[in-house]
Amino acid sequence: MKRTVGLLSFLLVVFLALPAAAQSVTGTVTDSTTGDPFVGATVFIANTTLSTTTDATGMFELDSPPQFMFEVVAVADGKIPAAYTVDRTNSSGLTFPLSPAPDAEGSAPSEDDLDFFETTAFSQTRFASDIELVNPDVLRIERDEANNVISVWSVAPFEFINPALGYHIRIHDFQLGGNQVGFGWGGYAHFIPIVAEKAKEEKQWSKNRETTYEGSRRHFLKSVIDGRLKDEEWAAYFVGGPGAMEDHSPIKESDLKGIYGEPQPILYEDERPNTWKLDWAGWIWVEYFGDGGDARWPRFIERHWPVSALSEVLAMQNQTYIQLPDYTAFVDASGVMLPSTTPATQELGFWTFFRMADMLPQDWQP
Repeated sequence: MKRTVGLLSFLLVVFLALPAAAQSVTGTVTDSTTGDPFVGATVFIANTTLSTTTDATGMFELDSPPQFMFEVVAVADGKIPAAYTVDRTNSSGLTFPLSPAPDAEGSAPSEDDLDFFETTAFSQTRFASDIELVNPDVLRIERDEANNVISVWSVAPFEFINPALGYHIRIHDFQLGGNQVGFGWGGYAHFIPIVAEKAKEEKQWSKNRETTYEGSRRHFLKSVIDGRLKDEEWAAYFVGGPGAMEDHSPIKESDLKGIYGEPQPILYEDERPNTWKLDWAGWIWVEYFGDGGDARWPRFIERHWPVSALSEVLAMQNQTYIQLPDYTAFVDASGVMLPSTTPATQELGFWTFFRMADMLPQDWQP
């Protein structure tokens, strides 16, 4: 009898240790004009490789990603993308009405503007030289040459191929803007894995993805969650702002005092499964000492930004300044930031130039 109880206990522990079964995202896509089911629409989880198409009744089903909260997007040629932010508790029975897209306005970018965009979007980050633009003619670009300010949007899904990482990336409702000190891009990215012709290609892609991940924001946030900042070769401090090194305290100590003297940790376990809340005010200075840093990006600053005190600050190798505009952001166990209606972070430094050439899908696990 004792052996039976022991075996049952062992099996229960093993069962509880197993990952939860994949949950499904289900729903229907319709034509907003007629109300009819939309056949053949693409439905995907934003910033992942997870996608499917609607059947003859306009219905779809696909696996949910590892994250608790995510964006589901329905798209079709000539239609405006429809998107919902959902979580695992409300990801079934979704309805996506697709409306006609307006006629495209404006003209394709000039060669000079396109060259500037490519440098801006892909910079000197790893594997940037391998990027292949599929349809640059869908881009519309405005820029202020005197101040190196650029604004970009697309009149159709913007597509490019990253053969070094093994992805064809299609971004719906694409926008990019900012200047050479800080850029931001938005849209719904759908990662389409490239089919390897040889086994060694898959092996090289895997190696390149791991190299790209190392030293990234996601790597940093996962190290914070796991309590492995030092082991993963990170240093991070609270500072007064970019370039300010005074009054810094390692965030790994998590014992900074609030205005009334109470402890002020920066990481809280959220009520949602496998989700944590980041909470801090002001700037954190982050430095990475591992091998994943890229020595080429300071030359990018030198080419496109005049020599100044700020450029000298930013040119320090593998350093980033990061703040939470609303003091709060939510991340999952793999270091992926969950969708937010406001910018989750503001960054200056290395990660600012760690841009689209280094995009990895959120369902890729390091």
